[in-house]
Amino acid sequence: MAATALVGGRVIDGTGRAPIEDAVVLIDGERIDAVFRRGDMEVPSGADVVDISGSTVIPGLIDCHVHVGVLADNSFLQVEDPASLADQFMTTLLSHGVTTVRDTGNFNPDEVFRTFKEGRDGWPRFFGAGTILDGPADPPAPWRWLAIIDDEASAREETAKLVEAGMDFIKVYVWASLPVLRAVVSEAHRRGVRVAAHVGHTVTVEEAVKVGVDALEHVRVGRELVPEERQAELAALPGRILDPLVGFQPWRYIDPESDLADGLIALMAERGTFITPTLTLSQSILAGNTEAATCPEGLDEMPEAVAEQWSQYAYPFDYSETDWEAAPVELRNQIAFIGRAQRGGVNVTAGTDLTNPFVVPGHSMHEELRLLVDGCGFTPTEAIVAGTGRAAELLGQADELGTVEKRKLADLVVLDGNPLDDIGNTRRVSAVYKGGKLVA
Repeated sequence: MAATALVGGRVIDGTGRAPIEDAVVLIDGERIDAVFRRGDMEVPSGADVVDISGSTVIPGLIDCHVHVGVLADNSFLQVEDPASLADQFMTTLLSHGVTTVRDTGNFNPDEVFRTFKEGRDGWPRFFGAGTILDGPADPPAPWRWLAIIDDEASAREETAKLVEAGMDFIKVYVWASLPVLRAVVSEAHRRGVRVAAHVGHTVTVEEAVKVGVDALEHVRVGRELVPEERQAELAALPGRILDPLVGFQPWRYIDPESDLADGLIALMAERGTFITPTLTLSQSILAGNTEAATCPEGLDEMPEAVAEQWSQYAYPFDYSETDWEAAPVELRNQIAFIGRAQRGGVNVTAGTDLTNPFVVPGHSMHEELRLLVDGCGFTPTEAIVAGTGRAAELLGQADELGTVEKRKLADLVVLDGNPLDDIGNTRRVSAVYKGGKLVA
């Protein structure tokens, strides 16, 4: 097969370095053979030359928090043909430049995992956690693929099973106890596998970081960042069904520039902890009384059954008028905290929490990048790194994915525009390459 040369475009390589203008990206088979400024080297004779003058090449985007595995067995969205729905979500992701997904669990760790891991040419690459490890809850969590664990021996046993089944990482959920979390981390690390945690309810974020959790999911901190003088006020708030999961209420009292917040940020930076804030999901809930949140871009591309169920499942159904008044403050403080975390050296990665209500495949990843820039204060380059190079580091795939560099897999997105001028230009996808093949 002849080499392919993408010639004349701008390359933003996902490392954070300055772009290469008037560049050539040479693809040989499934890998990048060279990246250089036009004129510095010769394009091999016989190469298939593709003129992309005026366009921008970025690495394939990596959505670091999805739940696409649940589509395969109707365990979240109920449709007549779940396999077709899964295919639609995956092909839509790829067409919008998402060439890799990190599935944070709650799917069958055998059959479903194999289906997505083996994948198809028209699907993104897949890295997944399988069954989520959780603790006893009252009432029990409704999701199908949870392993309820209340002792350290069981935690080690279940972790070992998932690692031996080939899971790419382990996910721990909100009701797991600190001893269980510590045992999972110990066993997973002993076996060379990372641990992600959605904590903040039973275990605090600070405790999770200190026991060695590698990655935090969402901006899920609890009362540990609430000033002492506001603790009683927080405790007196009426409970809502989703509070243990999303933990938004404390954010109405948290000062993201406080010493408490800075202390947690410093700890995360010191330990090298990753965080995927899923701000798109936070926005869809906390702005859930606005048309912008309930009619996001791309919703019209979804099957009618999906749009209807998303409307029925919309999470803020038990919000009071007071809750809605506080919601913009809660969202603003989360966003400010993530901006401060980035500037404090924390490893922030981009992810969406697809398939939650109104988190539309593909479109939501570009919205996440926009929120990082327009909300958190990232530069466009920093946002792209969060969705590419640093995301590959989170996956343990930095040698293979995430940057436009020699010998990396040729997962590339060609954009009609410059995202350094406007991060919204990442939406202007004109071509997608996966493993050197033009797939969209």
